[in-house]
Amino acid sequence: MPYGERPAELPLDVEECRTAIWMGRGNITEAAKLLKITSIRLRAFVKKSPYLTAEMQEAADRLVDIAESNVLDALTDELDPSRRDTMSRFVLTNIGKHRGWGTAGSGNLNIKNAVGGTIVVQWADGTSFGSPEPEEDNAKVIEHDDTAA
Repeated sequence: MPYGERPAELPLDVEECRTAIWMGRGNITEAAKLLKITSIRLRAFVKKSPYLTAEMQEAADRLVDIAESNVLDALTDELDPSRRDTMSRFVLTNIGKHRGWGTAGSGNLNIKNAVGGTIVVQWADGTSFGSPEPEEDNAKVIEHDDTAA
């Protein structure tokens, strides 16, 4: 484009905007830079166009598809148990909420055993639920082993 900033009186073209949206991978700010307009102007134009709105949704859906592939890759990573455990916790606390997973309140898990000590559940990567370090002699640490079937 022969100008540093697109003149306000120059109308936007739907196909030109669609191309910029895809080149910016659905990022309005990046697409607006390509068009040499403000993101406010492009957002307003997209909102008025059902076609461009659908294109934006498709671009967002494709990003989610990529992210879901990365999630699956992390969940099945046999070489890095820490990565697998971290992603498992993410999936359970976000996607698994409807099944009762997640964190309630502060996100700590405090269970009193019969002798009164705190039980700490610790993941393979060293993170734990409950107290970070058992201070009482009668506290027990339960190691979580994801490899056991």
